[in-house]
Amino acid sequence: MEGQVANKVPAPLEPQPTEKLKNNTPKSIIYSIAEEQGVGYLINKEGPQTLAERYEARHKKEQYIQQENLEKIFKLTFDNTPSEKAKQIDPDWLNYFTTIAKTIRNHSMQQLWSRILKQEFLAPGSVSLKTLDTLRSMTHKEAQVFHKACTLSCFFGTDKSKKLLTALKTKHKFLPSLFAPTLNKLSLGNFSLPYSDLLILLELGLILKSELESGELTPGSPLPFNYQNHTYQLTPHQKGLSFTYYRLSPTGQEIAELLGSKTHEPFRETMLELLAPYFVIESQ
Repeated sequence: MEGQVANKVPAPLEPQPTEKLKNNTPKSIIYSIAEEQGVGYLINKEGPQTLAERYEARHKKEQYIQQENLEKIFKLTFDNTPSEKAKQIDPDWLNYFTTIAKTIRNHSMQQLWSRILKQEFLAPGSVSLKTLDTLRSMTHKEAQVFHKACTLSCFFGTDKSKKLLTALKTKHKFLPSLFAPTLNKLSLGNFSLPYSDLLILLELGLILKSELESGELTPGSPLPFNYQNHTYQLTPHQKGLSFTYYRLSPTGQEIAELLGSKTHEPFRETMLELLAPYFVIESQ
């Protein structure tokens, strides 16, 4: 109607940064991370006005963080490497290492990367570029899963490669051709390593993709068996015994050597209980 003032819909007000930070809401988390990463300008309208200035500020901050990461890793390496045993490292390997290591911010992962650098100072050429690439693709959670797997690993016979024992297979004493072998399983899931975690390690290429079986063990013939720092001799009572297991890949083996040994006592006790009815077990 002529002369009547039309109703105007007010423009929505932009939320202020202080509103975004209330009560630790999901948006406040996004806001905080955006600020930390130097990309929060469009959220809070604070800081340098031009895109070029904001890019430069973020780039400098990233370089400072990378510098700090490398300094921490080298300091950990320096503190833990015997100076009288250190050797020169291949410069191309070192350049590849620093390109990756500068992005590592988690403290426990920095400790792992310092162990890699220490190992290379002690024995140049012992850590492959493929291993560095695998570690670069691993999250902290995945590294924890692999460390857990390593604490459950063993090796036996003359083969020193680490294995995850899954079962002891036993054939029927008298009529093995008529009865299927019995699987006396060692459930890794009972020790915080479920099959879903094994799938993660398979995907990363840290363990080989199929479950393997050892050859049939010879009755009366001692078999060297090692679990972490515990060494045994297993002498089979009977015919028809064999192990099933997952084997670490060469890359997994390299990384496992960097992690060192750590005994999971409940697992060790359970494993020995599984073996005891079928072997004479002698501690070395």
